[in-house]
Amino acid sequence: MKVNQMYSLLNDINQQLWSEDVQAVEDLSGIISMGTSIIGNAFGTDKFLNTLVDRIGKTVIRTLDLELTFPTMFMDSFEFGAVLQKITVNPFGAMNNTEWDVGSGGFQSDLMTIVKPQISVKYFQGVDTWKFQVTIPDDMLFTAFQSEAAMANFFDAIIGSMTDSMTISINNMSRTAVNNFIAEKVKASNSVVNLLGDYNTLFGQTLTEKEALHDKEFLRYAVTEIGKWMKWMSEPSMAYNTDGIVRATARDNAHAIFITDFIRGCDTYLLSDSFHNDLLKLPGFVEIGYWQSNKDAGGYNDFDTNGTINVIPSSEEGQLSPTPVVQSGVIGVYCDRQAIAVGIDKRKAGSWYNAIDGFEQIKRSATVQYINDLSESGVIFVIDDGQ
Repeated sequence: MKVNQMYSLLNDINQQLWSEDVQAVEDLSGIISMGTSIIGNAFGTDKFLNTLVDRIGKTVIRTLDLELTFPTMFMDSFEFGAVLQKITVNPFGAMNNTEWDVGSGGFQSDLMTIVKPQISVKYFQGVDTWKFQVTIPDDMLFTAFQSEAAMANFFDAIIGSMTDSMTISINNMSRTAVNNFIAEKVKASNSVVNLLGDYNTLFGQTLTEKEALHDKEFLRYAVTEIGKWMKWMSEPSMAYNTDGIVRATARDNAHAIFITDFIRGCDTYLLSDSFHNDLLKLPGFVEIGYWQSNKDAGGYNDFDTNGTINVIPSSEEGQLSPTPVVQSGVIGVYCDRQAIAVGIDKRKAGSWYNAIDGFEQIKRSATVQYINDLSESGVIFVIDDGQ
């Protein structure tokens, strides 16, 4: 086993941390164990006899600890059939109440008049599917472990990794459904609110996207406007969907999805977490770090990248030259839970044992129907400086 004598470096470190010496370069090469893929012969034996082989004293099984990012999308999954039918009975138009005309000249009863309800119907079909599979042999891994329990822990980790992989995939596909909804709303030019453009025009400012996230006056304005939209959408209106259907979205029946750049800006610069706490009360509130990616050529976690979507929306299917939708500065989505939802959710686990060759096949699969319904109310909040 490799042993580092580091008394000299430790003395230098202590003197700098105690402010006894000025800051100087600390050579940490070889001091911190960085891990290797295999145990090499150069440090694989004891330091006294140089013969006894170093043993693995502890094994750490590392897996992810994940939860569903958008649990409220999974609402009314159905098991049988292939098509989801959504029927909306539209509000009735008022008619003349003839009961006050009885006895007047020319009165005619409308008792036998046929009045049909006005309905709207949408059908959703198609699913997305994938699977994970792994082969576990009976005997070929025995030499790597010192006990049956240790090997069982390793196998448990493999199964746990498959579960984590499924959770990652469900979360990423759910986020993709949100991104597609954003793109469809932008494509339709329906309820896309440019908070920064409105603010700059109203107050004669020239804030950029990045400046806006650190400007308390803009953030105060943005929070006020978002609150207004949440209230407006709770009242019956056909203005917030593309199909001209009267909808109303209660606050406890909505997706409220906002990006971290905006949420943290509000928490920091407004000197209050009231807005965040207000969102946390919503069953459908989710805070995400970015929409599509957090990496570009310049690095990671820049708002130019975090707040941008660049997708060909699902409605472009079948087009000879599908047009991508690019929208920067997206800070949030507020919509009805029925606007972004799951229709079919079938997740299965299975295994098969090959006794001849001595191995087991284990698989996890998913078949999910993601839905975007533009007849449901929704609004996209962006801070686009037009540059």
